[in-house]
Amino acid sequence: MNILNSPKFELAFTERGAVKSLRMKDDPYAMNWVIDPDYLAEAGYDDVDKLFGEWTAVVNGRTIRSFDLIPAIRKVSERCAEVSFDTGGLTITLTYRLEEERMIWQIESFNSTDKELRVDGFHLWFSLAYVMFRDDNVVRNIRQSCAVFAHMGGDFSKFAAIRRSNEAPHLGIYGKKGRSAAFGSFCRYENRFLEQVSPSLDGLLFHRLSLVENGSSMPESAAVDWIYGDEYDPLILDAGQRVLWEYAFAACEDQEDFYHQALEHGHPRWTYTPVLTSGGLFQAELELPNGQQVRQVRLLTSSSQGMVQEEDITSFFAADGQCPQRFQAALQRTEPGEHKLELLLEDGRKDILVWNVLEPIDRILEKRAEWLCRNNYDAEGTMGRAHAFLPLSNQGESLGKLTFLLMKNSLTTPVREQVEKAEASAVLDMKRHWFEHGNFTKPRALYGSFYRIFDLDYIAHVFYLLSRMEASLLKLNTPHTYLEWAAEVLAVRLNPDCHQGQREKDETGLSGVFILYIDDLLKDLSETGMLVWHQRLTRLWQEFGIRLERNEEPFAGAITEHFYDNAGFGPTCETLLSVGLRDEAEKYGQLILANIGFSNDYRAQNPDRWWEALSYMIHSLWGGLVAASSRVAYEHLGNPQYLEAAYRAAMAVFNCYDWNVTSTPRRLQPGEAASTYSVAAPNLNMPSLSRDRFGQSVFRNASDPLFASLFANATGDDWDMGEELVAYLLGFGTTTYLYRDAKGQLRCVNGYITEDGDSWIITSYAAYPMRYVVQEEGLVLEASKGEVLRQARFWEGKLSALEAVRKGER
Repeated sequence: MNILNSPKFELAFTERGAVKSLRMKDDPYAMNWVIDPDYLAEAGYDDVDKLFGEWTAVVNGRTIRSFDLIPAIRKVSERCAEVSFDTGGLTITLTYRLEEERMIWQIESFNSTDKELRVDGFHLWFSLAYVMFRDDNVVRNIRQSCAVFAHMGGDFSKFAAIRRSNEAPHLGIYGKKGRSAAFGSFCRYENRFLEQVSPSLDGLLFHRLSLVENGSSMPESAAVDWIYGDEYDPLILDAGQRVLWEYAFAACEDQEDFYHQALEHGHPRWTYTPVLTSGGLFQAELELPNGQQVRQVRLLTSSSQGMVQEEDITSFFAADGQCPQRFQAALQRTEPGEHKLELLLEDGRKDILVWNVLEPIDRILEKRAEWLCRNNYDAEGTMGRAHAFLPLSNQGESLGKLTFLLMKNSLTTPVREQVEKAEASAVLDMKRHWFEHGNFTKPRALYGSFYRIFDLDYIAHVFYLLSRMEASLLKLNTPHTYLEWAAEVLAVRLNPDCHQGQREKDETGLSGVFILYIDDLLKDLSETGMLVWHQRLTRLWQEFGIRLERNEEPFAGAITEHFYDNAGFGPTCETLLSVGLRDEAEKYGQLILANIGFSNDYRAQNPDRWWEALSYMIHSLWGGLVAASSRVAYEHLGNPQYLEAAYRAAMAVFNCYDWNVTSTPRRLQPGEAASTYSVAAPNLNMPSLSRDRFGQSVFRNASDPLFASLFANATGDDWDMGEELVAYLLGFGTTTYLYRDAKGQLRCVNGYITEDGDSWIITSYAAYPMRYVVQEEGLVLEASKGEVLRQARFWEGKLSALEAVRKGER
C-alpha cells in the first residue's frame, strides 16, 4: 500500500495513510514536494499530525482530528489508493489516483446517519515542501523547497508550488470539483537570533486547505473581509448526502505553463492590471476553455467608508474577432479603493480577480512624509532618544524613514521642515546611537555582544542623501561633510580588517542595501575631488567583487542572518551585475523570479517571506527591495519577466500604506503605515493577523520568549519602513517602462497606453515621472530639469514629450 507508481509520479504514504513523499520521476533533483516526516524528526518538530492528508473537522459543534482516528487503507491498484475515516456517522474518504501525467486527489464527505450534520469547518493539511532547512546548504534550500502561490475565491482555486531555484519542473495544483473556502498556514520554527550564528532562523510552513470554513478560524478578518467573506459558510450535510472535492496535480515548466495547464483543466485564464492609480485604466484579457460561456461580469468596489458598490461590466468585455473564446476589457477608474471582479459562467460557476486602485502615488508619499514629521519625530526624546524617529529600534532598517524623507524632498519641491528633521535625526541621534562617541570606526554593540554590519548600509545611505541636498536646506553640516561621512561609514562596512568579531568580519562580505547608492557615491566622490576616499572605496568595492567571484560555495550570497533570504539574493544579484558578472547574476536572478508571487489577488503577488508574520506575507521593506532587485535585473539582462515581477511586487507593497483598503481589520489614516501584511488566511500561529496589517509590536506578548524580549518595548506599526520607497523612487517612481510582449505588442508596466490616430499616448503611474524607456529599442525620453512628464507620445519608433508640469504640481 505504501507506494503508488506511474510513469510520471511516485507517491509514498505513512502507515496512517498520510502522504510522506511525492516525487516526479524526471526531476533531476528528486525533490519531495510534500513535508517529509523524516525531516521533522531530524529538526525536532513533533508535527506528524500535520502531514499531507491529515485533517480536522468541526461537526455539530465537536472537533474531530484524523490523527485521533484509525483509518481504513485500501490499495485499489498500483496507481490508486483510498484512505477512509469513519467517526460518528461522518465518513471522510481520500482517494489518490495516478494517471499518466498527473495525480488526482479526491476528498469525499458522506453522512451515513438519518439526520443532517452541520459542518462548521473541514480543514485538510496540504503540507507542500515550504521548508527552510536547518543548514547553510543553499543548494538544498533552493532545490528541495518551494514557494506556494495561491489563487483563491470562486470555483477555480489553484496553487503554484515553485521550486525556489526556479528550475523546472514545478508543481501546479488545480481545483476540479468543489470550492476551496480558505488557505491558511501554521509555522514551526527555531529562533537563534541572539546566538551569534548566521543563519539564525529556520522553519517550515504547514499549509492548510479549508474545504469548509465558517470564519471561526479567523474571526477578526472574517468580520471585515468583504472580498472573501461569502466563502465563509457552514456545510449542511443531509442524511445520506455525499459531497466531493477534486484536485489535479501536474508538473509545470513556469508561470506561463502553469496558466496554460489551468486552461486545459477548465479554468478561465486572465491577464490583468493588478494595481493602477486613480484616473488609470484597468485592462483585462480573458480566455475561456472550450464550451464555457460568459453569463455576466460584475465589479464590486469598496469605498473608504466601507460601502461596497456593485456594477455590471459585462458590456465592457468585447470578444476577440479572431478567437470567440477570448475577450478584452478596459475600464477607467477615478476613485481609489479595492475592486473584486466576478466572472459568472453559464454553468453557474464563478471566478474572481482582486485588484486595487491607489491614490496618485505622489500624494501617498506626501501624506507619508507629513505623517512622519507630525507623529514620529521625537525632538525631546520622551521615548528615550532625542531627535529619533519612532518607533525606536536598534536595527538600521528603521533609518528608512530618514532616507525616504530625503529622497522624496530631492525629487519635488522640498519642504524645509522635513529636511531639517531628517538632518537633526541623522546627526543628533543616528550618529551618536550607532557609534561610540560618534566615532565611525567604533560601531556600538547594540545587540549585546555584537553589532550588525548591515546597519551601516542604512547609515551611509542617510549621510549620502544628505550630501545631495541643497546646502541652503541644511543647518548642521555642509553637503561636503555628509559625503565624506558616507564614504567613511561605507569604508568601515566593506573592510573586514576594521572589525574584531568574526561575525562582523564575515558579514562585510555579504551584499546589502548599499548597492542602491554605491555607484552614485563613487561618482560624486570623484566629481567633488575627494580622491583619497574615492580610491579607498573603489579598492574595497573591487575586492568585494573579487570575493564574490571567487566564492566557491554555490549561492553563498543568498544567506544573511537567515538560512535562505531574499535580503541576501536580491542585493547579491544587483552586486554581481554592478561588477560585470552577468552569468553569476542570472543565477541569483532566477531565485528572485521564483520568489515573487503571481495570483488572482494583487495582495498575494509579493516577494515570499514568512518569519515576521510566521506565514506568507508582504514585508514592506524587503518586498520593495526585492522588487527593485528584479527591476535592476531587467535593466541589465533584458528579460521582461523581471520587469513584470518587479512591478507586481512593488505595487503589492503599497498595501502597507494604502488608507483606502477596507478588507483588513487594521485600517490606516492618510500617511499612516504598517510594516507587514499577513497574506494567508487563516494565520494559524496568530489568527488575529489573518489578512491584516501590523508592526512588530504584536510580538510584545508573543508565546516565543525571544520575540517577546526583543520587542518588549516595541511601539507602533510602521517599523522597518522607508527604504523600499527610496528603491521605488529610484525606479518605478521616476521611470516609466515600456516593452514588447511575446506577440510584439507595446506594453507599459507602470502606466497605460491609449491609441491616438497613428500614434500611442503613454500615461504614467509613476509618482514623479521623469523618464520614459523602451529598453529593447534603445529609446529614452528625459523630462526637462525641474519638470515631471506625466504623458508621452510614441510615434514612428520615437518618444516625445506630451504633458509636462513643474515638480510639485499635479
